[in-house]
Amino acid sequence: MVDYLLLSFFLYQLSSLDLKTGTMISLLLILYNGLLAGFCFHRANRTDDGYIIYPIISAILLAFICFLYFFFLVA
Repeated sequence: MVDYLLLSFFLYQLSSLDLKTGTMISLLLILYNGLLAGFCFHRANRTDDGYIIYPIISAILLAFICFLYFFFLVA
């Protein structure tokens, strides 16, 4: 849930960010998503725990789209 809030805040502030700030926020969000994915893959070690991973994967894909949008269209 926090990941989606961070991404929505990033999208809300996207037009007012310069390249240095946007890059720093992007790197921090990538680090956060990586840690979150690692924890989820560690937690979902059984075959019936796959439902835990799906929200994290969708948030990572949404973050990737936001980063591409920032670096290619805004910055």
